[in-house]
Amino acid sequence: MSSNQNPTSIAAPSAGTNAAAQGGASARPAPSTLEMAAQGPARLDSFTPIHKGMRRALFETALLLARTDFESPAETAAAEEATTTCLGYLREHAEHEDRHVIPRLAELDAALAAALEVDHPRLERAAIAIDTLWPRIGAAASGPARAALGRELVRRFQAFVAQQLQHMDREEREVMAVLWAGMTDAEIGAISGRIIADIPPARMAELMALILPALSRPEREAMTRRAA
Repeated sequence: MSSNQNPTSIAAPSAGTNAAAQGGASARPAPSTLEMAAQGPARLDSFTPIHKGMRRALFETALLLARTDFESPAETAAAEEATTTCLGYLREHAEHEDRHVIPRLAELDAALAAALEVDHPRLERAAIAIDTLWPRIGAAASGPARAALGRELVRRFQAFVAQQLQHMDREEREVMAVLWAGMTDAEIGAISGRIIADIPPARMAELMALILPALSRPEREAMTRRAA
């Protein structure tokens, strides 16, 4: 979602937006996921349940960082471990999308796929900007210096959370709508199946432990069935 959009409005896929620009004011934008959900039976949503787990990791890590006393080596070490784990989940998630989702999306909406291909490196640069502060905190000569660097790290992570939320919202509204318009649920499920096949069993168990508690009961049941 761009910064000048009304956050309460329904975002439309870029394919429809481009069509409207080319065809004049009378061209109707492609429907969003909300509009499509109201028009027919429930479709397979391959983004929202995973993103709920990613948001859980982001929010819990942001809260931990906010509570951390960076003058304490023990608290700093725990915060670094939690942040590294969180960023690892997000990096793996982006890699799966790059490998399995974006190539298919490019066949359906090249402009939207290109935007996401730019977005992922931008988010990675923001993650690296967080990573680079940990050695500086450890090497700081005094407690107040560590605390000052810690405050900067917290701010960078909070900005990163905001960027990730916007990115995931766009995928849930726009990308999912394009996939629903151009693919069957079986085809969408096949992409999810290839992603699951790429994840080692031990790592899948970690991901399920992260994601399942963040879901509603129907979502938990559906995800458990698909992962079996």
